[in-house]
Amino acid sequence: MHRYYSLGLLNIISRTKIRVALFAITFTLTSCINTNMTAPPVPDPYPAPLFGLTDLSGKVVSLSDFRGKPVLINFWASWCMPCLNEMPYIEEIYRERKSDNLVVLMINAKEPIEVVSKFAKGKGYTFTILLDSDGKANNAYQVFGLPSTYFIDTNGIVKYSYMGELTTGIMKMGLKTIIPKKPRG
Repeated sequence: MHRYYSLGLLNIISRTKIRVALFAITFTLTSCINTNMTAPPVPDPYPAPLFGLTDLSGKVVSLSDFRGKPVLINFWASWCMPCLNEMPYIEEIYRERKSDNLVVLMINAKEPIEVVSKFAKGKGYTFTILLDSDGKANNAYQVFGLPSTYFIDTNGIVKYSYMGELTTGIMKMGLKTIIPKKPRG
């Protein structure tokens, strides 16, 4: 009798697992149906927290060094797949928008310099990579997840921010808030 009871119990557990799996698949598929995703709304602007961080060559770089230029700050880590996915795209945008004086500061989140240097070696990135080894810049910007990107205008005001992997739409929205349109003519 115990044998039949055990088989019945296993059958119930298996059916429950199948139902849960089907629900999860259905929920995932239906939540991804909307392909007309738009960029999140622009929050109220606020002064960008100032910092002084070391680059890979040991030079201290301060946000205030770039006053008068639009700045894109991206917090990242070498173990973060969305961070790694967006880095070539950020490099491409940086090269395209250099003529607009765009500055890109890629701030690594608390990894040792050896790890960051090894990661960056041979990648061909021309943006500035900074080390936030004590996490103070992460805390000042209230970074809760990686990657996190901040768009800072020429007056040092954060005009737009986004947590997550950048898309073309989000990048365009952010850049629009910090780089003035060029007059046509």
